[in-house]
Amino acid sequence: MIKRLTVLILLFSGWLVTYGQTGRSSGLTIYGGKDMVGYDMVPPSAGVPPFDAGKTYFDSRFSLGFGYRWRLKPIDSRWFFDFAITAGYHRYKYGLSYLSPDEHITYAGNAGVCNLLSVSLSGSAGYYLYKGLNLSVGVESAYYFYDKNFVNVPVFVRLGYDFGCMEIAIQYKRGMTRKFDLFPFANNRLSGWELMVYIPLSKRNTN
Repeated sequence: MIKRLTVLILLFSGWLVTYGQTGRSSGLTIYGGKDMVGYDMVPPSAGVPPFDAGKTYFDSRFSLGFGYRWRLKPIDSRWFFDFAITAGYHRYKYGLSYLSPDEHITYAGNAGVCNLLSVSLSGSAGYYLYKGLNLSVGVESAYYFYDKNFVNVPVFVRLGYDFGCMEIAIQYKRGMTRKFDLFPFANNRLSGWELMVYIPLSKRNTN
């Protein structure tokens, strides 16, 4: 028991020293962008006519979101670490065109939109390349709901510039799961580009 308590005290003391030597900031994030949907079509064995691939589509209209970010930066280091919680709205459009098995002519099928809401947690490690220019890599766990319910786990790369009063960055996400199901589009992968603005509301020892 005494040994465990001693270890806990030492770990807590080390955390206090590290925390005291770490700059901190936190604030709002706002983003906008467009997703890219990678998909497969269900085979004819599923009971649907063959598709006209050139006129069948499943694409994103836009995505918008906001959240809150915490940044930790060791003093006198170029490295920093971000943690964020984000909520988003995503809108997609799709349309189907079929080929007649006899006459090989195209006729229109269903078309519509799909709306998704999302909440996500993300973490990343970043490095200041030159002055405010920085590069981050990280992973996100996102839960989508509303028209469809599923989990996506994208990895992302973010290139940004820290102006002090705000940071502007462009980010690319690559979805690692294919849980977005919308028949007859199968194995759907969500990736995409985002423009992100980070506005710190509090700062402490961030040099």
